[in-house]
Amino acid sequence: MINRKLSDEDIELLKRALSGRCMHLGISPDGVAAQFAAGQLMEMFQLGVIDEWQLARGPIPIAAASNQH
Repeated sequence: MINRKLSDEDIELLKRALSGRCMHLGISPDGVAAQFAAGQLMEMFQLGVIDEWQLARGPIPIAAASNQH
């Protein structure tokens, strides 16, 4: 797991990826489902996934999915 302070570029990447994931899944970016997706994206990012397309449209690794309660 990567434990480092997020840069402005990291935050912008994650915002774009979340927007893309919400569009891909057909969910509101303001709803609870988007909050759940944001948590999964953060976990994926911490696991080392930094590709915007992978974050926005790729499958959620089991590690990220199982940590959401």
